[in-house]
Amino acid sequence: MSPRRTALLAGLALVPSLWPGAVAQGAGSADLKALGTAYALYVGAGYLRDTCVKRDPASAAKVNQAYAAWIKAQNLGAFEAQLTQRVGRAALTQLRADMAGSLQALDSALQKLGPASRSCPALATQFSSDTFDVRAQVPNLAAALGTGGAAPTPSASASSRPAGASANVAVFSVAQLSSLMAQTLAPLGKASGQQQDAAGLKKLQSLGTVIAVSGTTQRSRSITQEDDRRAARFDVYCYDMANDADNPPKGQVTVAGRVREFDHITGITLDSCVVLSAAQAAGLKKSTLAVVDAGWQFKAQPAEKFLVAAGQGLKESEILGAYIEQSTGIGVGGMVLTTYPVSLFLKDGTVYNDPYWAPGSFNYKLSRQLEPQKWGKWTRQGKDFVIRWGDGETGTFEVKGESRALPAGTKLNGAFQTISGGGNTALGGDLMVVGGGTYTFRPDGTFSGGRFGGSSGPGVAVSSSRKTGGTYAVSGYGLTLRGQGGEEQRLFFARYDQDLLYIGGSPYTPDR
Repeated sequence: MSPRRTALLAGLALVPSLWPGAVAQGAGSADLKALGTAYALYVGAGYLRDTCVKRDPASAAKVNQAYAAWIKAQNLGAFEAQLTQRVGRAALTQLRADMAGSLQALDSALQKLGPASRSCPALATQFSSDTFDVRAQVPNLAAALGTGGAAPTPSASASSRPAGASANVAVFSVAQLSSLMAQTLAPLGKASGQQQDAAGLKKLQSLGTVIAVSGTTQRSRSITQEDDRRAARFDVYCYDMANDADNPPKGQVTVAGRVREFDHITGITLDSCVVLSAAQAAGLKKSTLAVVDAGWQFKAQPAEKFLVAAGQGLKESEILGAYIEQSTGIGVGGMVLTTYPVSLFLKDGTVYNDPYWAPGSFNYKLSRQLEPQKWGKWTRQGKDFVIRWGDGETGTFEVKGESRALPAGTKLNGAFQTISGGGNTALGGDLMVVGGGTYTFRPDGTFSGGRFGGSSGPGVAVSSSRKTGGTYAVSGYGLTLRGQGGEEQRLFFARYDQDLLYIGGSPYTPDR
């Protein structure tokens, strides 16, 4: 284990003596050590996530995504609920309080890794490493969790209908519950993860003692809802721990259970959860709860879907400006880089954060419909903007540069390059991915250039390249490239100074 990983985990290993006395007397030492180690990793990872989201908003989305992927990969969606059942809520609450000193040590270790703008993006890559591999470090976790007392069970047989699952119980779709949670969290602003979890749980419990949910089982106990362009932001996890029930069957299901837990990253956990038969589900009324955009995660759409003929997209008169902000990204080998992503601000009070096509060739109406997460509504705050995005998130866009529309016929001069990549060599691994491109523009209106890409790992290396050339034309926020074979591309273009161009959404700097 590397020194950095060791520093992050220092002080988190728990031993049986740290458990409250009544618990320590009621369970085996091996089980308590296993549960304590797993819980320490679970709490530590959540603490690091919450800390980074607070200290480095620029990397918050990346850290949240990595944490959510870790929770799912480690199958920890219902871990706290299972542990509560095993040791009791009072004991777990006391243990969490006793961990305060360890979490402070963890915070100190994180700060020693450097500023949050560098350490937090790097942390996102560590959630998938051996450092946080709970299942590898605690291989007997399932057995340790399964040796305690049972959770409260429904008064009716699990083979029939859970207690309270009468005709008065409404059936919610996963999308409806996801929307409800998104609307509950939206007003909370910068509330902590625990505060968000508590607010969501309270709202869910207000729906009734037992709730029924319809959706699609895709993996293990996770029930979701999706189509070709979006997936529910919060999944529902169905557990019947008291009866050690099998996983729900794959495909469309309706389940009913008691709300046990809400996690603002992963979703909703139902306990005493049973799968209803078609006849049982038919006897329940369907909820009329609204479904909103904030309840969905919208899937990436191919840029080609939004390309239209020149002049059929945005008009230059509708554009306020193209602004850049400072952020962080992952470069070649996993190196953390400072980046300056561009967003296109419109005079109607909306903003788009992924410009690729020349505005006049961009079908912005279809984009707003199919990828609302990339759109937001802005208000001015001095020279900066406050943006409420389509997924419900609100943030401040601190302007680091502004580009105005360039006159038609503007000429360029010089060679410019862009490089991107990924991998883990910056963290001691052996995978490196690199891609990029170069353009050489001449004052006579001609250009040459090309794209390249490659990757290398243990015993394998691949690469590719493609060259092109022809004529170019700049107008407004658009760059038209005409190849020698007659092909044409109409790309987004912005110039911030002699050292930074944006072409098709990628930053280009002088190739010196």
